[in-house]
Amino acid sequence: MYKLIKKYKRHSGPIYAVTFSKKYNLLFTGGSDKVVATWDMEKGENTPLAIKTDSPIFNLQLLNEDDHLFIGLFNGDFRLIDLKSRKEISVFSNHKLGVFTSSYLQTYNRLIVGAGDGSLSIWDAKQFKLLKKHQLSSGKIRAIQVVNDEVFVGDSKGQIFNFTISNIEEIRLFITLKHPIFCLNYNENKNTLLVGDKNAHLTSVDLMTKNIIDSIPAHNWPIYRVEWVNGSEFVTCSRDKIVKIWDATSMKVKQRLCFPDFQGHLNSVNNLVSIPSINSIVSVGDDKQICIWRRN
Repeated sequence: MYKLIKKYKRHSGPIYAVTFSKKYNLLFTGGSDKVVATWDMEKGENTPLAIKTDSPIFNLQLLNEDDHLFIGLFNGDFRLIDLKSRKEISVFSNHKLGVFTSSYLQTYNRLIVGAGDGSLSIWDAKQFKLLKKHQLSSGKIRAIQVVNDEVFVGDSKGQIFNFTISNIEEIRLFITLKHPIFCLNYNENKNTLLVGDKNAHLTSVDLMTKNIIDSIPAHNWPIYRVEWVNGSEFVTCSRDKIVKIWDATSMKVKQRLCFPDFQGHLNSVNNLVSIPSINSIVSVGDDKQICIWRRN
């Protein structure tokens, strides 16, 4: 069972993005106040490293063995920070609306970026060079999931596209669901794609047959994130203010981390990250709070 061990509240607005660097033992958070804050997980305190931007922060992604930090912004730009020198490498303006999501493929040195204007860009993560840009949809791209060498991209039209990283030219429509897609993850045990949507359902799609295996009413409001905590459990968060721990085999909820029972979030839980090395989950939300949950 998980319990709340610490709360941080230093941001001045809703928090949308969170990621963790095991290499530097740093937690990164960002949101509407246009500041990326950093937190020392060992000491349990805020660190002096703060990165100011000119637009709200929607997405954070670590690259190249955690040496670089990708910051996706509301205005469609993204910035790259060298964490060794703590200096900005560059600002890229390749999307017209918010950079909601990204995925880094270390094996291929590729960064895939999805934005609110329905465009997808694919980058060489070492040279920071644009390899390809696709206009996939008129809807917002909010979710990207990599399965081996295949990439799945979900949008606000309920569409899931896919392509292989070895052939970035050929993008296909994989399946269309009924509701806008907010998050994707891969269930290796069942070879299914887990889809969290605006209708608060968690849907499992078989990757071989493209059939919907099941669709569970998982939350009361849109599901914003699905993240694995270990091989048998995953965690979800939602606009309904709740973080849920799931049994991956039975697809049943094992624990509801909420307020007031667990002193959780007061408003929408917008994102989370699992940190298996310290048996912890970190969630962030509209209440400006960063909640650290640890397994007993």
